[in-house]
Amino acid sequence: MGKKTQRTQELGELAELTLRELASAAGGVRAVHSAVARRTFAAVRLGVGPAVLPTQRMHDAISAGTYASIVAACTGAAKAVGALTSSSEVTGDDVTEDDSRPSPSHTTRGAQTIAVLHGLIGDDMERTARVLAYPMSIRVDGRPVPPKYRALAAAFPSAGAHLVVFLHGLVETESAWRLGGRPTYGERLDSEAGTTSIFLRYNTGRRIAKNGADLSALLEQLVAAWPVRVHRITLVGHSMGGLVSRSAAHHAAESDRHWVDLLTDVFTLGTPHLGAPLAHGVHVATAALALAPETRPFAHLLARRSAGVRDLIHGAITEEEGHASYADGFDVGAAMDISVPEGVRHHHASAVVTGNPRHPVGIFVGDGLVRTDSAGGRNKLRNIGLRPDDGLAINSAHHFTLLNDERVYGWMRRALVDESDPRLRP
Repeated sequence: MGKKTQRTQELGELAELTLRELASAAGGVRAVHSAVARRTFAAVRLGVGPAVLPTQRMHDAISAGTYASIVAACTGAAKAVGALTSSSEVTGDDVTEDDSRPSPSHTTRGAQTIAVLHGLIGDDMERTARVLAYPMSIRVDGRPVPPKYRALAAAFPSAGAHLVVFLHGLVETESAWRLGGRPTYGERLDSEAGTTSIFLRYNTGRRIAKNGADLSALLEQLVAAWPVRVHRITLVGHSMGGLVSRSAAHHAAESDRHWVDLLTDVFTLGTPHLGAPLAHGVHVATAALALAPETRPFAHLLARRSAGVRDLIHGAITEEEGHASYADGFDVGAAMDISVPEGVRHHHASAVVTGNPRHPVGIFVGDGLVRTDSAGGRNKLRNIGLRPDDGLAINSAHHFTLLNDERVYGWMRRALVDESDPRLRP
């Protein structure tokens, strides 16, 4: 009996998810149509009386049958695709040219498509998907590397004692660090500062605290299996990745993990430590849209957003934070200010879209997604303990500029080769 190719499984699940989402969208359109029709016929009935009822019944029957057919067709096709890809197997002799090509998750475009699905419905995918909701993993050339000695030695032949671990943000993959086609921060640090950079990929739709716990466990395994003795660890996170880094450090300190004793620096780039306005706005908008029948289906659509997105309302890094059950409503709940671990330097970078950081637009929108006070972890109501002196603010830049920018790299490099602190020597 042969084994299914990963490519076959992933393509099948992508097709199945697409069809199920189309079925869900058709149901939403039907709900909007029905609500608008009811209100329209009610208004007509005020003018012509009961004479409109036969027409209304005919309209309702036709529209109900049409939408039901669309939903049934999409649902049936999704089930058929799911059954086909879960039951079909191919042997080594049966593998076609297509089957021998890389799986979507091993390619840049395919991985990005899956990353978008993760960001939107990743928590739901974790419950229902078979292969697309893969666990947090080290990636080299798009492929996972298990935290085992032989695999690590093969993947990192020049393994050093200073590990720099990079975590991407929401709906991103490790390829995001290559923005602009330039060498990544990691590649430059390895060449100029003698580090060994490790790029991770994870499901950004899960709760940040769950990803933080997984990162903590992965780093513990990594340190134990690394080909040489690890002397120092640095974490670098973009956007949500910065929250996952903080969550992992907090989890490790609470559970006495060994790796956190090696942690000297955490860099967070455009990280919404105090929450993101867009996530907050969507939360409130969902409650507002639910008030009217015509807009309620849109509220249901927004309500499907992932747990990871909901964590961005406050920048929650523990299971206890945030709104109870994350129920949608005008109440956005409370936040906890989890301080950064003592003995770890926490560097934080922010950006503003304007040339002048004091420009009202720059103050209001920050880098387009995260405001500067949130990236710095401090406002009039909250303070997570980041030192202003450890921050970097750049102008005329947006949220994704922080992924690969000369100013950010120079700041990181200077911090990592600071010889004045004996802990920070390579």
